Amino acid sequence: MTEPHTPDLLPALTSSLLATATDLPSRLAGSIRRRVPSYREPSPVTDQELLDSCTAHVGFISTLGTPDPERDKTIRMIGASRARANFPLPDVLDAIRVGSEFIWGEIVDHGRASGSASDADLISVTGQVWTMNDEFVRLMSAGYRDEEELRLINGERERFALIDTVLSGRDQPNSTLWQAVDRLGLPRNRPYVVVAIEAQGDGHVPAPHIDRRLLDGGLESAWLLRSDVELGIVSCFYEQIRLVRKALQHYQVRAGISSVTEDFGHAAQAVRLARTSLAASEEGQVTFFSDFAINTMAAGAPDVASELSAIVLSQVLRLPESEQAVILDTVRTWFGTGGSVAATARAMFVHSNTVRNRLHRLETLTLRSLSDPRDTAELYLAVVSLPHGRRSPDDPRATERRDDGCNG
Repeated sequence: MTEPHTPDLLPALTSSLLATATDLPSRLAGSIRRRVPSYREPSPVTDQELLDSCTAHVGFISTLGTPDPERDKTIRMIGASRARANFPLPDVLDAIRVGSEFIWGEIVDHGRASGSASDADLISVTGQVWTMNDEFVRLMSAGYRDEEELRLINGERERFALIDTVLSGRDQPNSTLWQAVDRLGLPRNRPYVVVAIEAQGDGHVPAPHIDRRLLDGGLESAWLLRSDVELGIVSCFYEQIRLVRKALQHYQVRAGISSVTEDFGHAAQAVRLARTSLAASEEGQVTFFSDFAINTMAAGAPDVASELSAIVLSQVLRLPESEQAVILDTVRTWFGTGGSVAATARAMFVHSNTVRNRLHRLETLTLRSLSDPRDTAELYLAVVSLPHGRRSPDDPRATERRDDGCNG
């Protein structure tokens, strides 16, 4: 009969076993190959890799309870190698379970055959075996998940670089434009649009899972979040714009969509058009590039539009703010109703004659007629450009007036 169980009994039994059974790791590897289907040939885990992990498994028991950072690092590295081989983690854990059962069976047989441990001793150390198993699982799993996380981060960085390549419309040092298109899964033979969604600059994604929502409609896409905007490349035909718009409207975001483009070499221009459409959008509005041509033009050239606004509305902008607001609100409402005096009066809760008087005063101050299409276009552009910047009435360029009688 052996001495009563001590914490050192299991490591001692294992060391004694290894001294007489040097082939234990290779026999353990054979058991795993037979009992765990994914380890059978062909398997991404080579014979040498499996033997190394089995050697580490057996050695772990023999050093149980002894701190060994290098040993633990080796086990984590084995777990990381399984992740790099895309080997399923459940199968890795299944192999550890099989290995622990096999090693325990060998220890029991050795203890009985050598007389170095009684059945009572062996029963007393059973808990240590499964504690060892749990710790071995923890180390292998930690290494596996660390590698998965690293691969995910690297994969995201690589994907962002590929999207950036496509959005630039030109080859980059590490990837050609066409390689980037293909690796992102974007069809070469289908046109596309670029989408720009307003972002808050805090890392918050304004339209989470937009790629999945679009894919449900048969539209492939790739997305890149920047500080001020989330940009997306969406593979679609012109008639599918409504699907893109509907997907974006689900998130109630402010967004712009470029015109449909067929040449990936023109992606940089499509980005500019998408950003311009975004600038022309109201809060919660999704604007396609051709939706509001004048608004989009004003958003695309805000400095020029602001200059025009200051010139055309110079006399209006010299009025007291309350008078400015009355005239500008009236003309905005009039444009919004399609030029209907009656509808404008109803919307503003005033008499139709009041609307006519206010519009007439606008015509007088600007020397432009709302019955002349060219004058009306200028006034509309000037009004919609106001949010993009208003020049001080004291600026000399805001005092320029056309000669009386000029309607062009």
